[in-house]
Amino acid sequence: MKCKKKAVTLIEIIIVVAISSIIILAVMNLFSSGMKGSAKGLAHQANMESASIIMSQIEYDLLRATTFLKPESGVNNDFDSASWEFNYKASTSDKPSIVTYTKINDGLGVCREIKMPDGKVQKTTLAKSQKVNLIFKRFTFDTSSTKYPVYKQAMLVEVTVSSKDNIRGGTNESFTLKRFIVVRSSIQ
Repeated sequence: MKCKKKAVTLIEIIIVVAISSIIILAVMNLFSSGMKGSAKGLAHQANMESASIIMSQIEYDLLRATTFLKPESGVNNDFDSASWEFNYKASTSDKPSIVTYTKINDGLGVCREIKMPDGKVQKTTLAKSQKVNLIFKRFTFDTSSTKYPVYKQAMLVEVTVSSKDNIRGGTNESFTLKRFIVVRSSIQ
């Protein structure tokens, strides 16, 4: 009596390898999609945080403004930089300091520069690794028709922070934050 041995044929091996490959490719594609979604979400969160920090700093300085220097009054254009005199707590002088916000030349980050009355200059760069776009619009409200006439100043500030993730195809994300800030003091 002869005993038949059962062996695996080449066709069976090819079928198992093909099915395994299809399953592995599907799992890898699912994992890759999840990683791209995660990277996009993290980039969006980083842009939101940077825009909030920049806007908070601008608002803090604007609420202490005493005189606007740029943009000039009556000009209806958007400006990518602004400066004003303000009462800076770190200054030892009674005279106001001057704060200026400008985009950095290469577009990465924004520079906050404070000129003290004694001539010292303090520079801070915000959002160094992200592309930042600033727009400032100045408004004046004349309330001379009221019982207590006051000239109120305000600034519409728009901050857009963008990032590009160049890892595996990359994701372009941006976040824009707009705020209308009325200056507390009555300035000209």
